[in-house]
Amino acid sequence: MKRAKSESSGWISPTFVDGKGSKNIAESLCRGSKLRRQVSEGLALGTFVIELPCLATLDALSIAGFDFVVLDLEHSGIGIELLGSLISAGRAAGLAVLVRTPGEDLSLIGRVLDMGAHGIMAPHVDSPERAREVAKAARYSPAGNRGFSPLSKFDSLRTPLETINDSTFVVVQVEGKEALENVEQIASSAGIDAVFIGPYDLSLSLGVEPGSPEVRKAAERVAKLVPEHVGLGIYIDDPAESQSWANIRYALQCVSFDGRMLANDAKRVVRAARCEE
Repeated sequence: MKRAKSESSGWISPTFVDGKGSKNIAESLCRGSKLRRQVSEGLALGTFVIELPCLATLDALSIAGFDFVVLDLEHSGIGIELLGSLISAGRAAGLAVLVRTPGEDLSLIGRVLDMGAHGIMAPHVDSPERAREVAKAARYSPAGNRGFSPLSKFDSLRTPLETINDSTFVVVQVEGKEALENVEQIASSAGIDAVFIGPYDLSLSLGVEPGSPEVRKAAERVAKLVPEHVGLGIYIDDPAESQSWANIRYALQCVSFDGRMLANDAKRVVRAARCEE
């Protein structure tokens, strides 16, 4: 998956600091580019943080071997105050951090990116117009309309506008019938890095039960319509299905989520302790 370098400003920051600390901070800010490369190479493995939003969770997920996490503001109780600490913890743990932003308000996109997130996941994107709005909100002029604040962490970047534009990873979710009808145009919108299938909401929209064959068939149709340079993503409950999805281009995979993984492993421990397995 190749992506053209953005036409963002090559402005050199007068407050740039060249040193070991700057290199470390710069690396931690620019993992969106690495995530894009992993998707193009065939598999980037992530998970959602929804029910257990604490710093130890981010450490544990990194130790487990995940490449990225999605901090979910749509279905969790995570507030803006806690979000900043979680983003920092993810960066410190070596993870790429995406934030799923809720609702129609685009102003939150720039705010979470200023906190240091490497990208965003926008739910319920049903039209190419909406996709373009999301992409523009995530990038600086001339690629978008994100506002720039010369935050101290950006002093680690010689050309912050260009570097951040190029490393920001933008994911839009396709979750309904209207989105399916428009998916080729949505995926072709400037600035979109990946299209992500939400299988539960998609099944509800199609009037079928979660896990039904109709959802897989819809995803296979999407894979044929989305341009090769745009990544494909999906949520997966069962990790045994991961390779099957990767084989049809779904390389940006969120496998399970924090609460589910804890519950599943806790049940395994209890069964083993009671000699039930």
